This record gives sequence, C-alpha cells and structure tokens, in this order.
Amino acid sequence: IFRKVDAVTVISNYLAQYVRSQNSKVPINIIPNGVDLGKFTNHESRIMNHEKVIITISRLVKKNGVGDLIDAVALVKKEISDIKLLIVGSGPLRESLRFKVKSLKLENSIELLGEVSHDLLPQYLAMADIFVRPSLSEGLGSAFLEAMAVGLPVIGTAVGGIPDFLKDGETGLFCKVRDPKDLAEKIVRILRDGQLREKIINNAKALVAEKYDWNIVADKFSKLYGSLI
Repeated sequence: IFRKVDAVTVISNYLAQYVRSQNSKVPINIIPNGVDLGKFTNHESRIMNHEKVIITISRLVKKNGVGDLIDAVALVKKEISDIKLLIVGSGPLRESLRFKVKSLKLENSIELLGEVSHDLLPQYLAMADIFVRPSLSEGLGSAFLEAMAVGLPVIGTAVGGIPDFLKDGETGLFCKVRDPKDLAEKIVRILRDGQLREKIINNAKALVAEKYDWNIVADKFSKLYGSLI
C-alpha cells in the first residue's frame, strides 16, 4: 500500500515514524483527530470540598491500563478518602476489572458505567475533576483531547501519540507506564496543587482550540486533497 499511494496521512508523529520505517520516500502528512468544540464546551473548575472524581473513558482492554488506574485509586484513598473513579467504556476485561474492584473493597469508590453514547460524554466529563488514562500504547488519544477541551486536567503516559499534545507540567502530567504508585502520586499532586491545576487547564484549552478543532483539521484535509487533485 505504501508503495502505491501519492500521500499518507497519520494522526501522530509516532505513526509518522512507523510509516517512514516502511517507506521513507512517501509524502507524510500529520493531521490529528479533532474535537467538536461546540459539543465539548469549557467548564469551570469542579474541585469542591466534597468528593473528588476521577474519570477515564477507555475501551476495557490491556493497552489502556485501567487495572493500573484501579490499583492507583486504592493508593490515593490512603491520602484522599473521598475519592471516586468513574470508568466509562466496555470491553473484554470488564468482569476481571469488576473482580479487582471487589477484591480491593472499592465498590463504594469505583463505578464501571459501561458504554456511553458519544453525545453524552460531555455530561460525564463535567461530573469529574480529572481525566486519567495510563495507556501502554496509543495512536493519539482523542479522549484526552475531549477532556482537555471540557476543562479537565489530564494524566497520561509518554507513549505513542500522547506526547504530541501532553507536555509534562504544561498541558498535563505524565505518569510512568505500569506504575500505580507513580500514578497515585500524580493524581494527589494535581488534586492538591490548585496553581498547577489551573495552569494545566488553561494551557490545554488553548492548545486544543489552536490545533485540534475539527474545523482546522478539515481544512488541512481539504488543502491536501486539493494539492493531489
């Protein structure tokens, strides 16, 4: 396929490197997935004096590290007792994750909500204080961008396409891969450091508006198609 095409589009630098490893001569255009900013509107900070809510929107498969997030929440509870995790998504690991929650006695702190319509995701994000997905691999990570657009600080791993938009301490926080202890430390930090939190939220909103608005993405595709025609 790479030998026959006139151009290739990829959604991240990570995937661009893969294409170059297959065919260094083919023209590569990095055009990311976008965010509907009309749907994923900005919200004010939701940290209150009551429950702190973490949300992850992930297919329940090994690569998304949801099990590591559950283990991290168990550690966070030792410092922040009123913590809650909402897990949005379905997949083959649902029952094993449910068993993990039960074995850690976290049934009152973690909810597996199952599949949710994309149209309803902004409402669920608005219920949370922080978005977390400790991925083992990631092409880009549209769920991160949608959370950033809504106004949630995000925590992710430095894998795949995530470093394209997540700059540690600027637009989010990095945690180590397969390291619940490090992830728990980052969750506590972002919940307790209000100045860092607001800095990350503001920088992330600006980045999404500048580079990931679907209108901007569509314009890039339009120009590419025009150049090929």
